[in-house]
Amino acid sequence: MRGRSADPNEDPFSSISFLKDSDSEFLQGVGSLLSKPEEPMGFSLYSRWIPEKPDHGKWYLNLSYQVTDWFRFGVDYRPLTDDVSILANVRVFPENDSWRPALIVGTSNDDFGDINSDSYYATFSKHLFEVGGTNVSLYGGATFIEELDEVRPVGGLHLRRDAWSAMFMYSGVDEHVSISRQFGNHTLTFLMFDLELPGIAYGFAF
Repeated sequence: MRGRSADPNEDPFSSISFLKDSDSEFLQGVGSLLSKPEEPMGFSLYSRWIPEKPDHGKWYLNLSYQVTDWFRFGVDYRPLTDDVSILANVRVFPENDSWRPALIVGTSNDDFGDINSDSYYATFSKHLFEVGGTNVSLYGGATFIEELDEVRPVGGLHLRRDAWSAMFMYSGVDEHVSISRQFGNHTLTFLMFDLELPGIAYGFAF
């Protein structure tokens, strides 16, 4: 192995340094490529593939930018149907170390059952506790689904341990579960839409 010594208590795959430290020149090159940029500039790319969904939900992409600490803005694109929409969210206030949760309001386009719709939401989120090295958080709120012309409750449970995370969420229509693994600026996710339709997702911060 090359480079710095590994900390025995550190997850060696929480970044892509295991590639850069490899004895293989090819893997070192792949690691150097995947580690760029060393300091992300605030952009996020997210792509989701669920092969058993209708075309509007089968392949989904979004690109967003963290304009300020409290405001994110971006564009959603569905390549198979050429649908384009806006995503935006505002952190009205952050959570604190006592009882107060964070409040997020925003708009996005998503799938609710077989319906593709813009929605407008407000959610509270709060880190609750850590147990055995796993951080446990909850969020809950409401969303207005334009195509249904209804306000629905939303919520979820988020677990994080080192580079692994899992989420159970209710969108107002469906329940979903996801398991994610972070590799530096890259995140790979396995998900079950409506607890029935398997899919994968990839996120990249740059």
